[in-house]
Amino acid sequence: MTHENSPSTGQSRQIAVRALGRILIGQEQLEIAISDQADFAGADPRDRAFARLLVTSVLRHKGAIDRILKERVQREPPLFVQNALRIGLAQIFVLETPGHAAVGETVDLVKKHKKYSKMSGLVNGVLRQVIRDGRSSFASTAPRDNIPSNFYKKWSNAYGAGAARQMALEFMKVPPLDLSVKGDAAEWAEKLGGEAIYGQTVRLPKAGQIRSLPGYEAGDWWVQDLASSLPVQLLGDVKGLSVLDMCAAPGGKTLQLAHGGAKVTAIDRAVRRLDMLKLNLERTNLEAEIVEADAAHWNSGDQKFDIVLLDAPCSATGTYRRHPDVLYAKTPKQIGELIKLQRRLLVSAVEKLRVGGVLVYCTCSLEVEESEDQVRDFLHRNKDFDVIRVEDEKWKKAVTEDGFLRLLPHQMREIGGLDGFFVAKLNKKTEQT
Repeated sequence: MTHENSPSTGQSRQIAVRALGRILIGQEQLEIAISDQADFAGADPRDRAFARLLVTSVLRHKGAIDRILKERVQREPPLFVQNALRIGLAQIFVLETPGHAAVGETVDLVKKHKKYSKMSGLVNGVLRQVIRDGRSSFASTAPRDNIPSNFYKKWSNAYGAGAARQMALEFMKVPPLDLSVKGDAAEWAEKLGGEAIYGQTVRLPKAGQIRSLPGYEAGDWWVQDLASSLPVQLLGDVKGLSVLDMCAAPGGKTLQLAHGGAKVTAIDRAVRRLDMLKLNLERTNLEAEIVEADAAHWNSGDQKFDIVLLDAPCSATGTYRRHPDVLYAKTPKQIGELIKLQRRLLVSAVEKLRVGGVLVYCTCSLEVEESEDQVRDFLHRNKDFDVIRVEDEKWKKAVTEDGFLRLLPHQMREIGGLDGFFVAKLNKKTEQT
């Protein structure tokens, strides 16, 4: 695979090398690491897209790539050179760039660096040697070695060794694209060349140019992974119900609720993400009340909602198929802070829910302390809440003993898998005294 349509592949590699360093050393998110580079503020969008592809290719196969480097480089090179080599190897083994092109482009990248230009010979020698005899090392690396060991151990303990192995296999794959459609899913699947897989979800084998797809300009659908759509799809008929969507932006669930006829109040404190939600509402011709505020402290006055949906800020480790950088972006300390925030948001959610109402708590996290344990702790502290078991034949194997929905990335792998996700539905029986 080559990047023939970009005017400056060299610029793409410079962006990618810097971004990779910011992710691995600074725990930055990929989109921030790529977009927040002053030297490349005016970069062509295609260069940024190719830089993103380079970085994600490295992260999906980092264990195999680093094994090859360790076998061939006695002394670890400076981070810039190391990341340039990683990107060169990703081109060779993952993107299948012709060897001479991958070597030439990577050597040229290092040559242009003022501080490390003298190391271009090392880069040239390592990459040429790898082309001759490195494929066996790449192919023989266990998939688990591409997952940071702290997460792999946690998943193995939580879900079993077999599930963890399957999840590691999913990490190396580029996932399909899911859309939530307004109309008949089967009809839209035919129009878009995809497959209707559940409810209002249509799956396309690959993303491509999303804006050029039929129905985009008309607002007939929006991008949303199947797993992310389930908290709303499993609510059933919401027509006429008042719903508070906490931490709503960029708004996939808000759009679902509005399309279902709910009276939605969408709250978030992130201005940029709220702007995205507003644009999506405008494009899809749907309505919701938008509130810019911190959901943990927002006062709804006397208003109590029929449904409160809390898609809580979390480590987002369940999205690693689409965002492999998430496994490098959160430290244990940061996850601990997120758990405290989730608890505060749950307290706020309870205050805004009417008696008899439904509280939906969900995360795109694979970490039980942010999900199952968080809800168990909530139920221990809030005796006026009961669990509403998820009852759906499609997902019965994913329902836990507690009645929660726990989705893992390798489930439905025969059609491309899905995000790791957790959903708990809770009923407020009485006012707590």
